[in-house]
Amino acid sequence: MKAIIIDRPGGPASLQLREKPDLQPTPGMLTIDVAYAGVGYFEVLLSRGEFISAFPMPLTPGLEVSGYVRAIGEGVEGFYVGQPVASMTLHDLNGFASMANVRPDLTVPLDQLGADLDLATAAASIVNLTTAYLAIKDVYRMRTGDNILVHAAVGGLGSFLGQMANRLGAGKVLGTVGSAEKVKLAESLGYDELFIRSNFVERTLRATGQKGVHAVFDPVGGNMRKQSLEVLRPLGQLVVVGNASGEEDVIHSYNQIWFSNKQFAGFTLGGYSDSNPVETGKAAREALGMLARKEIHAEIQGVYPLENAAEALALLEAKNTVGKLVLQM
Repeated sequence: MKAIIIDRPGGPASLQLREKPDLQPTPGMLTIDVAYAGVGYFEVLLSRGEFISAFPMPLTPGLEVSGYVRAIGEGVEGFYVGQPVASMTLHDLNGFASMANVRPDLTVPLDQLGADLDLATAAASIVNLTTAYLAIKDVYRMRTGDNILVHAAVGGLGSFLGQMANRLGAGKVLGTVGSAEKVKLAESLGYDELFIRSNFVERTLRATGQKGVHAVFDPVGGNMRKQSLEVLRPLGQLVVVGNASGEEDVIHSYNQIWFSNKQFAGFTLGGYSDSNPVETGKAAREALGMLARKEIHAEIQGVYPLENAAEALALLEAKNTVGKLVLQM
């Protein structure tokens, strides 16, 4: 089998393509022939060694894959050889490879969604779409008519957060982007308005009649996280879903949160899936079902061969993408 290996921190340039022994099925796991793997900003951070304490090197990156069941481990039921599936590898990683061992609880049979969903779209979507679904529905528990703001609104996660909020009954859906060129994507991604993040406080308050939003979803981090408190109305919630900026953590005063009647919540799909694998798998099936029924669409900017994985990560590192990038095996 072919696999991308990272031996040492060094950013996208540190990725190497190597041959490894074929995988064998292990008890409780599925082995799949990978067709596509999703590429996200997490892999950029991983290649820099920013999570080296949790993911020691050498390693094979990749959180999400799609393909066909190759072999079924002892004790696994409900799948058949040759079945098209999408799966979240999350803490196991190893998605940037032509074969993967995956957990059945985190694997979605694509032929059971009730509508067609191609393998590339499934691989590009399963992690971010499931994150968006759970963050809005179960973490924030959005009510019909709530106004929300999403940072990095046209990125891999943001492009789903806006659509999912719209699909689940949000009122006004606002988003921030890094360049004027991306503002034109507002309608296609479920946003009522997109604006440059440098002046998002003023623009958000103006768009909401100075009342602020009920929730902010922040995958960026840094100073934007602190500024986001300024656009929350009383009892509003800041939902932290990432730190793509790579900036140092921002310290908040709990007394300030108390006196201002603001709320904080955090959500990471990897940690949640460890303690709640069945619930995570169910959410993935429901979210991918929406995608298959075309209630939501996926933005895929490019499909790259596995040997060009470093090029895909470099493009993400430059923060010049819309939606998701995908590797083809």
